[in-house]
Amino acid sequence: MTPTKFRIKNYKSIVDSGDCYFSDQLTILAGKNESGKTSVLEALEDFHEDRTIRDEAKPIEGDGIPEVSVSFTLTDSETNEIFKTIEANITVTNDILITFTKKYGAKTYTLDVDSRKLLGFSNVYNTSNKQILDSIKKIDSLVKTAGNDVKFPRFEKQKLSDYKTEVVAFKSQNQGLADVAAEAGNIEKAVDDYYAREKLATNFAEEFGKSKLPYFILFSSFDDEFPKSIPIASLASNEWAQDLERVSSFSIAKMTSNNQQEQFKHENSVNIDFSKKFEKYWTQDKIKLQVKKDGADINFWIIENNKPYYPSQRSMGQQWYLSFYVKIVARLQDDKPNIILIDEPGLYLHAKAQKDLLQVLSENINDNPVVFSTHSPYLITEENLENVRLIEKTSKGSKILGKIHAHPSANKETLTPILTAIGLGINDSITNLDQKNNVVVEGPEDTFFLRAFKELEKNDLKLNFINGGGASNMGIVGAVLEGWGANVYYLYDNDQGKKDGVKNLKAWKILPEAIKTVLNQEGATIVDIFSAEDFKTYVMDDPTLTYTVSNSEYVKSLKPRPDKVLLARVFLQKVRAGSVSLSDATKQNINMIFKVIEFKDGK
Repeated sequence: MTPTKFRIKNYKSIVDSGDCYFSDQLTILAGKNESGKTSVLEALEDFHEDRTIRDEAKPIEGDGIPEVSVSFTLTDSETNEIFKTIEANITVTNDILITFTKKYGAKTYTLDVDSRKLLGFSNVYNTSNKQILDSIKKIDSLVKTAGNDVKFPRFEKQKLSDYKTEVVAFKSQNQGLADVAAEAGNIEKAVDDYYAREKLATNFAEEFGKSKLPYFILFSSFDDEFPKSIPIASLASNEWAQDLERVSSFSIAKMTSNNQQEQFKHENSVNIDFSKKFEKYWTQDKIKLQVKKDGADINFWIIENNKPYYPSQRSMGQQWYLSFYVKIVARLQDDKPNIILIDEPGLYLHAKAQKDLLQVLSENINDNPVVFSTHSPYLITEENLENVRLIEKTSKGSKILGKIHAHPSANKETLTPILTAIGLGINDSITNLDQKNNVVVEGPEDTFFLRAFKELEKNDLKLNFINGGGASNMGIVGAVLEGWGANVYYLYDNDQGKKDGVKNLKAWKILPEAIKTVLNQEGATIVDIFSAEDFKTYVMDDPTLTYTVSNSEYVKSLKPRPDKVLLARVFLQKVRAGSVSLSDATKQNINMIFKVIEFKDGK
């Protein structure tokens, strides 16, 4: 069973979120404050089996009913297992996508029309309705032929159960009409068949909830501080102690053992084990965690520079992180199917600690998906952009924008953490001087496209692509690199930027042979390396686009213009995912550009 997507309607500021697909493991909800990120997480929490949708979810304006739908992909064996449990004489042979909906005021789930169809429950009402109408026609004909003046009940807008009651009453009052009674029996059977199939659909949803539905667990804060001590008498039932068992070698049984030698040895092993695990994810300073039995209590200490501190005596960030590590990793290690929801993790943490936090999540997820909200660029990396879902508040309510690069409507403030994260990754490249040969390019989009081309064509040239910060600044960046002993080429688009940039390079005494151009065509930029078909399919994500101008001219004509950096970064991710197969025309242009930027020493 795999959580696949969700949709939220009429929930606080969310009128209709649209479909939002879960990433395989880590889904990041990014957006500015008050955009609706927390509401999305609360809605998913309300989908939990033992919850109803909270009262405050009701929209302030309008009378829409809050509802949350989550779709799961079930294997054929998982579906058939449920069928067997509910004693349904149905089997499926393929994986299917099933959507369950919970509405305000209900704890139970309903199946949508498409799910019913896939499960064999489709058109149950229509089939029963047709059978009833056919029987009514036959009964009317029988009554007319017999010359009777009786009127058989009409089937209009009443419930099927109410109509069946009318039919049974008619039979009781007209027992002499044997043929009519027999046909009326067919109506009763059609109604019974309908409710039997409806019962199967209800039972399927109930059984899924009992045996397959994940736990939706929201962590909105970690105000529950890591305790300085736990009474031994309550250790077995203490939630902190239970979670410590999940994330470390801590053993409640051994800590409460009457064998003092065993208990002492266990203390030492726990202290070594837990400190080693925690220091991997907390790299800000060197600390050790110590567990010590003292009389009727188990005490917890943080040791720094050989001095013991209660957890409450440490910084807010360290306290938060310790609680986060124990609580979240414990839930990720559960045997239960959990979907972990985290609202704004790391508010108390500086940049490096936030990166450590991201490592905790990435390395401990296992099969439990994590959804977290953030507006911090340090929890978004250029490697996880495909996991980002933008949340934006519009005049029509909060919307979830599924693809960060395909929404020119997303405003600048919403995109800020994404663009900042990309910028942080790009800035790292200037320190990557393992390669002696460096190509300075105009902007970050050029570095992403060139890295993608190099990986796609398995080009073995030893090159480092450096963001020059614009055509006018490339000489400055190149001068720094040359000062460090690097070889440098300057790669420009064939446009006005190149003409202006070359003028600036003359001031830096750059030799003409070090200045390169992506293509010979006047006005061409790096996106013109693609054939039109490849650009539409793999960069713009829409093969149905139609235009007759160059790729670069088409992008310039769009209003608002899509973000070039995002387009390039997502293309690189597609290449790394193995989902790009370029045409010969594009490959020829790629090979040509690598010949242009190949250094004379061949390295």
